[in-house]
Amino acid sequence: MKRIIAIATVAAALSVSAMNLDEAEAKARALCAQMTLEEKAGELMVYDYRFFGDDPWSAYTNLVNKNEIGALMRVQSASETRRLQDYKLAHSRLKIPLIIHEDITHGWVTTLPLQLAMACSWDDAAVEKGEAVAAREAAALGINLTYSPQVEVSDDPRWGRIGATLGEDPYLSGRMAAARVRGDQGRTEANLADGEHVVSCVKHFIGYSSLQGGKDYRHMDFSRRELLETHLPPHRAALDAGALAVMNAYTAFDGVPCNFSKYLLTDLLRNELGFKGQLITDWTTLQFSIDEGAATDLADAAKRGLEAGVDMDMISRAFLELPRLVREGQVDEAALDAAVVRSLALKFLTGLFDDPYKYCDEEKAKKELFSERNKRDVLELTRESIVLLKNAGGILPLSTNRVVGLTGTWMDDEDVMRGGMGKDLFDGGDDAKVDGGDADPTVDTLKVAMLRRWGDKLDARPIDFKRIARGEATLPGDDVVVLAIGEPTGYTGERRGRARITLPESELENLRALKRGGKKIVSVVFAGRPFIMNEIVWLSDAVVLAWYPGAMGGEALAEILAGETNPSGKLAQSIPLDVGQIPLSYREKRTFIACGYADIPAQPLSPFGFGLSYTTFAYGKPEVAQSVFDIGETVEVAVKVTNTGTVAGREVVQLYLRDEVASVLPRERELREFTSIWLSPGETKTVTFALPPEAFALYGADLQRVVEPGSFTVFVGGDATTTNSVSVVLKK
Repeated sequence: MKRIIAIATVAAALSVSAMNLDEAEAKARALCAQMTLEEKAGELMVYDYRFFGDDPWSAYTNLVNKNEIGALMRVQSASETRRLQDYKLAHSRLKIPLIIHEDITHGWVTTLPLQLAMACSWDDAAVEKGEAVAAREAAALGINLTYSPQVEVSDDPRWGRIGATLGEDPYLSGRMAAARVRGDQGRTEANLADGEHVVSCVKHFIGYSSLQGGKDYRHMDFSRRELLETHLPPHRAALDAGALAVMNAYTAFDGVPCNFSKYLLTDLLRNELGFKGQLITDWTTLQFSIDEGAATDLADAAKRGLEAGVDMDMISRAFLELPRLVREGQVDEAALDAAVVRSLALKFLTGLFDDPYKYCDEEKAKKELFSERNKRDVLELTRESIVLLKNAGGILPLSTNRVVGLTGTWMDDEDVMRGGMGKDLFDGGDDAKVDGGDADPTVDTLKVAMLRRWGDKLDARPIDFKRIARGEATLPGDDVVVLAIGEPTGYTGERRGRARITLPESELENLRALKRGGKKIVSVVFAGRPFIMNEIVWLSDAVVLAWYPGAMGGEALAEILAGETNPSGKLAQSIPLDVGQIPLSYREKRTFIACGYADIPAQPLSPFGFGLSYTTFAYGKPEVAQSVFDIGETVEVAVKVTNTGTVAGREVVQLYLRDEVASVLPRERELREFTSIWLSPGETKTVTFALPPEAFALYGADLQRVVEPGSFTVFVGGDATTTNSVSVVLKK
């Protein structure tokens, strides 16, 4: 039963069930005025519960008793959240509740596909619905704020965290980021108090992906133009969608650590973008600034961080220096108060002052975690995130009435489905139950899902090279074998940049053995990044890129293999042919002669936007009502798309724009719009894009946004290499 308590304090008297941000800030200011300096500083501290040592409860209660905590992360149980909240309320003079944070990068218990895989859906609605699952499950366990989405734009797949991004394109990344924010927070600020949504904390502000050689934390200078053109758009889109929290980056801009940059955190984020929410440091960022030689001590880091615009200090305890600095006149108390108000406002918005236990309902958790509704919503997104890279001779789909082999390292591995998250959530226990719920979080592997369809016609077994050599065993399957191949989950993630983005030789041995044995090979590729998969593509008859597909990955893959679902995912990140092509992006700046190497092709293995289907689509030539438009007019581009195959399918229609001549160096082309259509065999639909003036805008020589007159080529097709185009001219 939900526990309702009466809190006879000023804080409770100020609260209401649902409010907007302005109302929340007003109540926060009234409460802040009654707080001591120590209470204010403590409100701005967030810690990790798992890093409290052998006795985390004692460490936590000690912080509460000293007024040194406002938020906590890594609490994954409704009952534990309730216990923590009980103690906080009993020992807080003003009965200020605790807020729980968590790093939910691709779902919670009903794990979503890898974030980069989500972007391969190119489906805002499916991403929003999937993210809403993560929010509901997190809220049921007591979580109020998620460090998500991650919106870096990267052109270097050596970087270990590229799989946690939303692709190489700022526009696509922005669309997907906005969808995730809406899924987390809902469509209005009032949704945050309904017990089913969480605050979205967008990370990392800004330029974290501009890393030298793909090495985490290795600073690389980049221009303000690159900041505005590449890194800023997805952040802007997420904030426009209503994100109420932001995490700053570890890295630096123009030589200044991001957490000390008044230009980034105040001038750009607060003033230009209009952000009114809470800004949180990344893990121990203020302490790291000392280690880097950018600050003398914690007091120096605290002063510079607060004055730049930081609101909450993660882990480092630097902000606990603020009371002394205020008393000594080194820090203006008004700056401290502004940060406290933003912190308290989130607690009012989420309804924690009304009912601190709304987000730790054990009965609700039992019903919500891994529920049938959640699995259904995640399955919808997972189907669309899987990319078909090759299908020679139409080998796919496979008949369930014929014998099919299944082999490979990952054919029956639950952890690779979740992308390694199972270890974080459930300690890697095969029989683990979610604390506070009855749901069994065990997910169907590829083998389990295929067995449901093929039954005894599925010959699933590893390749025993020694027994085969002695003539005691054979390769699995009849003539067709599904090979589950790919990256170990430990190959990707933070601090896991790789100089060689290739598979271990042990993974490729199975592929080569099947080829030598004359088998037709359907490779299902599990990955946390785009890696060098030339041999897989060349030796396989079909290649299905699953990424780390999440809790419903086995089911979605089996549906695709059996033809129950027609694949429709499109790459959100180019797949390189060779490491020498990196950095790799379709939207490179224009050059006077084609750039490349003498010993490898210039084109990637698979380009941005690419993805096959079990049917085929034909595009008519794009049409415009006129060839010349006045600057400021909306330009409508229409194109006919026909399903020329034999099965119904979804096609992602992509529109790219090329500015032929500009006052600054233009890019080769840039994605400006996309939409999905569903077509039956033989059906034709006309897709019309209405391009607003902003679609033609650029940052001029003075870095101001402007639409310049001139000629533009509009490309419409199925990926970034399309030549299907029409020209338009903008005039003053």
